[in-house]
Amino acid sequence: MIQKNDRYSAPYQGGRQGGTRGGSYQGGQRGNGPQNGPRGGRDYAPPEPIKPLPMPADYLEKAEELMREYYQLITTSKLRRLFSLVMEVYNEETLRKEETLSADSIAALGLMRIRFAYECGRDEKVKRFVETAGLLSYLKGLGSSRTGFIDFARYMEALVAYHRFFGGREN
Repeated sequence: MIQKNDRYSAPYQGGRQGGTRGGSYQGGQRGNGPQNGPRGGRDYAPPEPIKPLPMPADYLEKAEELMREYYQLITTSKLRRLFSLVMEVYNEETLRKEETLSADSIAALGLMRIRFAYECGRDEKVKRFVETAGLLSYLKGLGSSRTGFIDFARYMEALVAYHRFFGGREN
């Protein structure tokens, strides 16, 4: 008989097999240890690092070609959400005349990269779109260039416009 003071000292005798508190799991490999990779696959290779790329001079043509083929990969709301992150920094930088981005804008670009990467991790279609469009590579390649960032913002604006033009989905 269990006394009131011995309430937690008695072993669990509940309905699970194994008879110990917490169930019968004894440890061991559960399928996603370091030797099995993050998704349980045996032949896991780490992803390639994101390489910084400069903004191409023909970014408007690139946006049109990209959206003609891939407009169905991303919803209007998701694309506009990413675009709004860019526009916050763009609105600050268009008021300035210096050739380099402000410290606040550089910090915001870092947070923007994190947000883009997070959205890619949440949705495989968004990841395919961001990789195909080169968004993370272009963001990483901006450095502190104000004119490069303004070109990137215009590229994003062109993506939104051509997405709408080619009939991108709403939800």
